Amino acid sequence: MSPGSPAPPTHPGCLGLWREENDRLVRQWRQVVAQGSGQSLKQQAAHHVLGGFRGLLHKLQGLPSALSVLPLELTVLGNTLTLEVSLAQRFMKDHALDIQRGLERVLNAQGMPLPQEGDLWKTIFQNPFIPSEMLSPLHHLLGLQGAMWLTDNRPGDLAILLCAMMNSQYKESGVPLLGLTEDLLSLLSVWDPCFEELDAPLTLQDARSLRDVLLTTAAFHQGLQELHVGNLPLALSSLQKAAFSLCPRSVLTQVHTALGACLRKMGHPQRALLHLLEALKADPGQGPPLLEAARLYRQLGHTASELESLKLLVEALSIPHSPRTPLFSIGVELLITPPSPASSLYCGTQSQVKHMLASRCLQTGRNEEAVEQYLDLLALLLDGSMSQGMQCSVFLSGGSQAPRVPEVFLETAAALIIVGRFQDSLTVCEELLSRISLLVPQKLWLGQGGPSLRPVLSTVPPLSENPSEDLFCLLWASAAHLLQGQAHSGLGARKEALEEFSRCLELLFRVQPLDRVVDQGAGGDIDQGLSGDVISSSEDELPSEICLHRKVLQRLKAVTLISRGLEWVAEGQDARALQDFLLGVQVCPGDRNASLHLLRVLWRLERREEAVATYQRLEAEADQEQGDSEGLLPQYLESCMNRIQITEQESLLQELRKSLQRPTCP
Repeated sequence: MSPGSPAPPTHPGCLGLWREENDRLVRQWRQVVAQGSGQSLKQQAAHHVLGGFRGLLHKLQGLPSALSVLPLELTVLGNTLTLEVSLAQRFMKDHALDIQRGLERVLNAQGMPLPQEGDLWKTIFQNPFIPSEMLSPLHHLLGLQGAMWLTDNRPGDLAILLCAMMNSQYKESGVPLLGLTEDLLSLLSVWDPCFEELDAPLTLQDARSLRDVLLTTAAFHQGLQELHVGNLPLALSSLQKAAFSLCPRSVLTQVHTALGACLRKMGHPQRALLHLLEALKADPGQGPPLLEAARLYRQLGHTASELESLKLLVEALSIPHSPRTPLFSIGVELLITPPSPASSLYCGTQSQVKHMLASRCLQTGRNEEAVEQYLDLLALLLDGSMSQGMQCSVFLSGGSQAPRVPEVFLETAAALIIVGRFQDSLTVCEELLSRISLLVPQKLWLGQGGPSLRPVLSTVPPLSENPSEDLFCLLWASAAHLLQGQAHSGLGARKEALEEFSRCLELLFRVQPLDRVVDQGAGGDIDQGLSGDVISSSEDELPSEICLHRKVLQRLKAVTLISRGLEWVAEGQDARALQDFLLGVQVCPGDRNASLHLLRVLWRLERREEAVATYQRLEAEADQEQGDSEGLLPQYLESCMNRIQITEQESLLQELRKSLQRPTCP
């Protein structure tokens, strides 16, 4: 039968029976919801009703499409999709195909050819005449299509569809449509779905309800997007629209949290705090408002309140949350996806927040509390989550924003040294070394080009297929030996401290620049040099993470050389200390600590000319910003650097200035 030809005569009683079956299923479901049955009974009833809708839809779509039947068919299709999505708690690919098939049957019934390419919706609304009884089910189906597109992050497609629908609707009515834009929120606000006729088939969720859900969801999504890119006034406007709409408590919590973040960035902390309080009132068990409150208090300088918010967040994340209960209707919470780590609403995992709390305690001078938090965090990580090897090199939260687990060990060891618990620091470092020592490469080359693995001239297979990861393991192991050396120094065991510093340097100098070998020519020396893994030495060609670890490598060398030099000074061996301080200046040019220690030992050895030259270089560099930003270095390394700072540097520099001002004898 050709498209548009009249359908075979259908007995009026069949259409009436199908209509009664649809209404019966809707009433049956409404009765189940009204009775407040348990969740398991609702699930059973929902599957039973869904089976009835599917069977009815199969009957209707088994016949050639006809204009007289399409209003009922589209209504049954909408009811089926509503219940399927509600049970699955998400849209699936099959649902898009179901909508497409329904639209194709509309075009067939209208006698219009299917477009070769393009939008079926646009073709339908280009028809100058759409039966009035079909408008309501079409708007219902349009709402379902819009909900699907919003979950797929396709707001632009929904805006185009609404424009096409409204242009068609107003052309047919003859009323001019003024000021129509492609702004989705504006389009949803002016969209006026047709009221269902009194004698129309019943629906589980009408088009107006779907419109309200789409409007709230779109406002929330747009607000978050504008907040992320920094367009704060538009973000505030969109989020306020979402806050004034009807939405469940879980969504209202997210909306008020986002409003708090927006107002904090706009410089309105008191208004931000009010929204965060509203977020906690809506759903006290949610973590995002607590994390945002911590950010706000930190910005205001209220450290005690900041730490208290982080502690409450740790407790909130320790409580297991039950899976989302099916709503059996399409609501805002179903269309909102979980926040990404880059979102202002992402609060991380319990271990990540625990680390944040420990780190902030250390940064604010609450050293004893920081140690306890770090030890609790290690216990949490070691409780069945880390057994051996590479399992300890995962991120705390599965994302690159969080520190690596070995760095937590190192930060814990550094914090223990700060509070004088040197033996405990040694124990933590030994635990880390026992887990990563087998992963440390014997040789690592920094070469031109991208990261690549070079074959090791050995029968032993490579321990890692990722040279970048090899570099990280080497840095972690080196830092552990550095911290052990500082712990032994704190215990007064200088011999053991010197041994640990030397072990650290031995590991660090396993990393060699490849150009030292390549410059020898294309002879056999190259083969001897390429017996390790290769990391690019061109920072422009490296990921930012690798570039940072190259800087960490330089700093670790300088700190370790200075630390060993200080032990030589304590032993009264200034000449050996001088060698280490000179090397420290060479491996990390511009490092003020290394230059100051070198200056002091030169002055004590009465090598005045060299001391003056070093002092003049220091003065020249004083106004220049150091190439490495210490704020980007790992916290454990900053702690190590703090232990080797010269406390009397000003008096030393003042003495040098006075010496330079004295007149020389003729």
